[in-house]
Amino acid sequence: MKLFFCIYALFSSSLAYAYQANCTTNDGRSFNISVRDKVLTVDNKYHHPYQGRTDKGWYEYANSKYTYKTGSFKGDEFPIEVIKGRGKRASGQCRFR
Repeated sequence: MKLFFCIYALFSSSLAYAYQANCTTNDGRSFNISVRDKVLTVDNKYHHPYQGRTDKGWYEYANSKYTYKTGSFKGDEFPIEVIKGRGKRASGQCRFR
């Protein structure tokens, strides 16, 4: 039974990976994101925990400096909005890798 549980835990942890995408915003910035276990990571460095859904139904991830909002998937693309701590906003598109 313990062996079955260990195999199940390893298998389910490998399925926890949600997605990776390349993003470009209207302020000329390009970056990579990945989402895993309700944490959005930017360029494999900056981590933003899941905060919930917005009124528009977007997913919101934030740390003390940036907030990222991702919209609905349309094929292999989806919209993104980036808000810097002082209120500077940028929007753009992401494409799945």
